[in-house]
Amino acid sequence: MFLRGRSIRIFFAAFFSLCAALPAFAQGGDNSSAELVKFEKSIEAGKFSEIERNLLDYAIAHPKEAKAFELLGRIRFRQNRLNEAKSLFTRALTLEPGLTSARLKLAETTDLLGDRDAARSLLENISETALTSDEVRLKLAEIYFSLEDCPKALVVAEKLSPSIKDSRALAMRAGCLIKSGDRAGAGGLIVPAGKLGKSEMDSVLELAEVFIESGMPKEAAELLETAVVKDPVNERALILLARSKIYLKDPATAEKQIAQIEKLNPASDELLLIKGLLDLEREKPSEALGLFEKYLALKPASTDALSQAVIAAIRSNQAGKAVDLAEDLLRLKPGEPEYLYLHGAASLQAGRLPEAERSLTEFLRTRPDDARGCLALGLTFAAQPDKLETARDQLRQCLEKNPDNYEARYQLGLSYKTQGETAKAIGYLEEVVAQKGDYAAALRDLGTVYLQSGAETKARAALEKAVALDPQDAETHFQLSRLYNLIGETELAKKHLKIFQELKNPKRTLM
Repeated sequence: MFLRGRSIRIFFAAFFSLCAALPAFAQGGDNSSAELVKFEKSIEAGKFSEIERNLLDYAIAHPKEAKAFELLGRIRFRQNRLNEAKSLFTRALTLEPGLTSARLKLAETTDLLGDRDAARSLLENISETALTSDEVRLKLAEIYFSLEDCPKALVVAEKLSPSIKDSRALAMRAGCLIKSGDRAGAGGLIVPAGKLGKSEMDSVLELAEVFIESGMPKEAAELLETAVVKDPVNERALILLARSKIYLKDPATAEKQIAQIEKLNPASDELLLIKGLLDLEREKPSEALGLFEKYLALKPASTDALSQAVIAAIRSNQAGKAVDLAEDLLRLKPGEPEYLYLHGAASLQAGRLPEAERSLTEFLRTRPDDARGCLALGLTFAAQPDKLETARDQLRQCLEKNPDNYEARYQLGLSYKTQGETAKAIGYLEEVVAQKGDYAAALRDLGTVYLQSGAETKARAALEKAVALDPQDAETHFQLSRLYNLIGETELAKKHLKIFQELKNPKRTLM
């Protein structure tokens, strides 16, 4: 049974003290190297419990053996005990500053703990001569990619051998091409991926995952349909294919893939996740959330399931639960931008505005051009009466970066509408409607402001179009009732007032 909490800290403090006190003659020779190779192979195979105690004993007996500390750090890393892993990698580098594998793992761990600047600094000290194999070079490229430094990642990847570059590096290369805006170039990697055999299926599936996560489900499905032909019993391939079909709004085909998975492995945990995604796509967020929670009970460290659960909780108006789930995400990966955004959005919905402001500000620091984050931060400011001008400045920044951001323009119009600044509100709302003529809420609010300004003819046109687009919006019916009363069409006024009351109080109308 592993040590926990305070016991871990006490153990490692004693462990490092003991190592420092042991004499230098405790080092081994060739036998020690052979033993470390065995430990490393066991770690790569995931056999932690079998060798963890022996590796600890070995490190105590060989306190100047940097590789032993690195291997211990790898176990802690795989156990998601990141602070312990960081300490062990740091000690390995103290003992052997040129141990590139430890430096790479320390950079990766530091990034996951949220300190990207420190992670980048660690990589700057790696020389070309230290990249002694494709394995080391590929790892360096992957860490640059996780740090969102695609130019360096691609430079490193270009020097990989062709066999690695067109297999294990495909997903990373695609991700970088997509980030640079070259989606066609990323799609072109389907060709080399299609040439890979069954033994290299993991590389194909990693590329498919990049396509799915980057909003390219069509390319993912094309790749996966070929993969499933080559390996029809590959559960991961079937799950990813079902996922891509869900995102392509093809639930019928997704259900066929799910049926295949159930035949192949009826007890598959992944069925909970994929069925939850299907419910989310079908606008059943509460049911989806239930499935995601069942999956998380089995795999609590799944960031994929946690992020989907946050979305489902937000959509089902369970804001408090969404915040809790987003906090779990940030505990697993403190500096991950996408998780900061989810936490900020959930906190905004829950009315926890200081938390929303912190997370969204940090998100925009790493992704300054992201339209979602820009808008969400503007809404966060707008929800605080003393920050109305800050909100407007933020929303204007959103429009400067992306003039097509009609939602930011709409929110600016609302900020003036709520303050009674009719002319400015009309200006912004008219621009929104010109930009997106089927935006029912914008038409409703524009009609409302027209009505307040005495422009009944314009108000009627806007409100009647709004109600045609969204007949279930109670506020539109209320505004139409006001309008029709003002212009003397009392029967229409009564009709829309009645609809308004029914929509606002559905239970009462059934009695």
